[in-house]
Order: sequence, then structure tokens, then C-alpha cells
Amino acid sequence: LYKLLQKHDFQLVVIPSMRTPINTIHYAKEYFGESHAIIKNVDKKAYLSALAISKNIIVTCDSSSMISEAALTGKPIYIAEIRTKIDDYRFRRFRELFAKLNIVKNLDEKVEIWNYETLDETNRIAAEIKRRIS
Repeated sequence: LYKLLQKHDFQLVVIPSMRTPINTIHYAKEYFGESHAIIKNVDKKAYLSALAISKNIIVTCDSSSMISEAALTGKPIYIAEIRTKIDDYRFRRFRELFAKLNIVKNLDEKVEIWNYETLDETNRIAAEIKRRIS
């Protein structure tokens, strides 16, 4: 993120999840300073608002839920790789599938704009259930 912020002029909004350690939130506030918005508490409204107003979304690799929710927006999603304590085989397969669908790209030093077909799994599954019932 530091290298991206050096290259590109954009506002960063950091929103923690339930599993984000409090010391990580404090570190982000200290590291990124007052020029970026660091939300200190888990806040669903802030999270949904950030998804709505963001041009690009960065999600850590360990949250398939956040990646899936972000995919509903149709906006570019970057995956920030972090070291895992255990083998994250299932998460890796999930990310590989989303990469093949052109939904996500790995976070590096460039910012791109791309499009993909947004996911609408609720309606897709409902249609499939109706089809099978018929």
C-alpha cells in the first residue's frame, strides 16, 4: 500500500473486520496518518458506505466473505496477500476462481480499471431451485 500511495494520489479508507487485532488498527492509524480514514471499530455502515463510494477495493486474502461482497459492486478488487499460519488451500482455490472470472487481481504497484460480470448468486440460485422444482 505504501508504494501505491507514493505512485497514485488516492484516499485510503481502512475498515477492520471482527478478526482484526486492535494493535493492527492502531498501527494503521499511526502509519497512514491523518490524510487517510482509518475506522477504529467494526462498523457495518462504514463498510457498506466504503463499498458504495470506492473506485477500487482492496481486501486481504483471508476473507472470502469480503471478497464475495465486494464482487457484488462490479468494481476492481485487489487482493492483498498476507502470510498465513496454516495452509490456505481453500482460500487459494477461491481466489484463483475469482481471478479466472476476472473479478480480482493481486495487489501490486499499479492501479487498473477492469470490468467483470457482477455476481448475483441469490437470483441465480433461486432460478435454479425453481427450475429443479418444475
